[in-house]
Formats: sequence, structure tokens, C-alpha cells
Amino acid sequence: MRVHVPPHDPVSRFASEAPNDAAPARRLDGLGFEPVLEREYRLHMRADQRSSTLVCLVTALGIWLIFIGLDLTRLDDLAASARSDLALELAIGLRLATLAVIVRLVWVVRRNPPVQSYHHLTMLTLALIGVACAFISNMYKLRGLPQADIAQLVIIAAVFLPVGLTFLQSFGIALLIAVFTSLLGFVMLGPAQLIEHGRLSILLFFAVFVSAVGAWLRERAERDQFLLRRMLHNRAMSDALTGIANRRGFEEHVTRALQQARRDGVPVVFAVLDVDHFKRYNDRYGHQAGDIALALIARAIDSVLRRPMDMVGRLGGEEFGLLLYDTTPEHGQERLEQVARAIADLRIEHAASPTAQYVTVSVGAVGFDGQETAADLYRRADAALYAGKASGRNRVELGEGGERLAG
Repeated sequence: MRVHVPPHDPVSRFASEAPNDAAPARRLDGLGFEPVLEREYRLHMRADQRSSTLVCLVTALGIWLIFIGLDLTRLDDLAASARSDLALELAIGLRLATLAVIVRLVWVVRRNPPVQSYHHLTMLTLALIGVACAFISNMYKLRGLPQADIAQLVIIAAVFLPVGLTFLQSFGIALLIAVFTSLLGFVMLGPAQLIEHGRLSILLFFAVFVSAVGAWLRERAERDQFLLRRMLHNRAMSDALTGIANRRGFEEHVTRALQQARRDGVPVVFAVLDVDHFKRYNDRYGHQAGDIALALIARAIDSVLRRPMDMVGRLGGEEFGLLLYDTTPEHGQERLEQVARAIADLRIEHAASPTAQYVTVSVGAVGFDGQETAADLYRRADAALYAGKASGRNRVELGEGGERLAG
């Protein structure tokens, strides 16, 4: 048997090009993936931490309202004081602005479907809470009012809670709060209060360090679990021989794509591809050669389907499913013709075929009517495929009266 491909062993060539399970490309913090996988992890993490984020926000909202209530009991004639005290005006503004941002974030996180990019608002909320508490605490000290420095330590610890932020994002916010609190105290407070403030600053940076270590270990474990689940999912959804999607993975993608097509009102072409006389090929050249041929055919199909939402999957044996998204039947026929040519150009010898001296394929394709299920499309495409086989194979056959194109 001769397989006309570049001068490399087909098995080695396929194995070297087959997609590997994504491995993390570690950054300086040891927690980074390559860009596509990193984005997938962050979306997963924010969705997974949505409930815990909401619990933390509701708790923060309740505590913040208590702080506002305490402000009202500590300051006499708040309105009169505000007219002559710029610091008090700023404190009131910070309290109200932070309250508004917390309420806004609660609304964003509770939205259905959830907003995946809420982390920017989370970072702003945490930063505002830290800044507001630092300023108001110093203002209380200057007026001899009771205040609790421990609140800043609690805020820094809270920054590292599971609220949809990565380790670096949480670390950056915590460090910002610690630096701002430290510098603001040295600017606002008098000499008699600086020694105590220096001790507080040391405790704040120590709290950042201890909290960061715990958060780093937690995120590392979460990333390892995410990577393991993704690898297991990919293996469950991938065909071991060809590296493309298996039947289950293909059907899941088709279901999602059809739902999206209904919403967007875009055309979709569904096709079933079958290798012509493949049983004779196996009988003539052996099953190992048949496996190599299937792997090369899968790669040839995948090389043509490069548009977003396009998909190819191995349905079983020598049968493949293809989905062409945002593609009309006429354009779909042209692209499926390219697929058939790409496979023919492999020039995989098939002396036992009555159709050609090399491996060819037959394709049955149908257009999505906007309402059908994946099972309906498969039945119609399969009927078109058998019509093409009955007409001589090595061709693309469009269902529902579409013109037939010989390969």
C-alpha cells in the first residue's frame, strides 16, 4: 500500500501533529495557562464562584449599612457639620459611593444569565471599601472618636475570598489597600499617633503576605482540578484515533450551534461524510492501514473547516459528521467539495475500490430550516448520503432537491 503524503511515517506524523491536552504555561506566580486556556479557566472560575461572590456581597452590604448606622450615631448634626468640614463631606461621599457600587455589583452578579466579566466591578468595590475605611478611620482618630483598626485587617483577608478574582488580582487589590492605608495615615495623622499607625501598617503588610500564601495555594489547587476536569472532558469528547470530536462531542456542539443559529437567524449546513468502500480497503490493506487512512482523512477535513463554530466529528467507523455554521446550502456545497478534494489529494491508494484508484468519499448534506433538531438533520443528511451512494459515490449530494455535484 502506498499513502502519498510528505516523506514521514504516517503514524509518527499523525501522532506528532495530534492535539495534546493543554498544559499550563507557568508565569512568575506559577499560576498561568496559555492564553486560550487561561481565558477558559477564568470564565469557569467566575461562573463557579458566582454563588460565593453573592454571599460575600450580601454580607458586605449588611456590614456596610451597619457602618453607616454607626456613623450616624457618632456624628452630631451631620448635615450642619458637613457644610463646614471638607473631610466629613468626603467621608460621607465615600460611604455612599461604596454603597452604590456594592448594590450595583449585587445586581450584576444576580443577573440571569450571569455576567462573566463582573470581576472588574468586584475589584473596584474592594478597593473602594478599603479606601473608604482607611480615610474614615483616620478621620475618627483625629476627632477622638472610637474606631477599629482591625477592620482593615479583615478587609485585606476578605479580598482573598472566592469572589471571582485570580490570585494576582486579589493580591494587587490587597497590596493597594495596605499601601494606601499606610501612606494616608502618615499624611493625615499627628506625631502622637504615628507610632501606633506604624504598628498597624506592619500588621497590614503581614496580613497581605499570610492571606496571599493561602490564596495562592487555593488557586493552585483549583487550577490543577480545572485542568484535570478539562483533560478528562476532552478525552471523553474526543476520538482517540483521529483526535477530532467523537460522536458525543460532535452532537453536543451541534445542539449548541443550532440553538445559537435560531437566536441569530443564520443558515447552517449539516453533512454526513462516508469513506467509499472502506470495508474493502480494510480487507485489502489491513486495519492498521485503515486506521492511518482515517486519521489522515480526519486531518484533511479539519484543515478545511477553519471558520468559528464549524465542527467535524467521527460518528463511528468511517462515517464523519460536519457542521458548517453561517453557511448557505450553495456555499456549503462548495466547501464540502473542497473537503472531498482535500481527501482525494491525499492520494491514498485503494486498488480494491470500483470507484477510483485512491480513497474517495461520499457526502450527504442538508440545510437547517431553523426549527429542526440535530436528530432530524442527521436523518435527512443520511438519506442524502445514501442517495449519493446510489448515484455512484464520490460526490456531494444536497438533500431536498439540491443539485448533485460529482467529485
